[in-house]
Amino acid sequence: MQLFPRRWAWATMLALIAIPLAQAASTARVALKEVNAAAQKWQPDAVLTHVSTLSAKADGKANSWLYNFYSVKARKSAIVTARDIRVEIEPDVRTTSVDPIGEFIDSDKALEAARKHGLKANDSIAMGLTLMGKATSQPRMLWSISVMGESILSWSIDSKDGSLLHKGDVKLK
Repeated sequence: MQLFPRRWAWATMLALIAIPLAQAASTARVALKEVNAAAQKWQPDAVLTHVSTLSAKADGKANSWLYNFYSVKARKSAIVTARDIRVEIEPDVRTTSVDPIGEFIDSDKALEAARKHGLKANDSIAMGLTLMGKATSQPRMLWSISVMGESILSWSIDSKDGSLLHKGDVKLK
């Protein structure tokens, strides 16, 4: 005879596992040293080209961040995931962005800037750091921040100084 149904035991164990993950949330820059080391093991010329999460909290921290790297020599990309206190690499994925990011303000500062311009969400905030407008005469590295509710609210924040570049509101039908 089982004291607890098997389903209950799994649900309890998963809930207990989720506690440390929630405590391990971090900003985008926290794991840079580790993700760069993983990317360099994959390809020594790998450069960071994109950072993102779909689950940022109000403080700019997330339990999981994705870092895209590109190797000019190999002409391939890799995704390095920082989750909890672990770093995992998925090498040789479809190439997306190829331009290096360089220095950038951290995710908490980007969200702070968006808050000054109307961001009110406390969780499920999508954030991406990428180069936009490469085909124009003034490409910019920016944080793209989005929240979905009755409409999709978005903020484009300059990745160097945190200034607002654009704010949008797309109504859903």
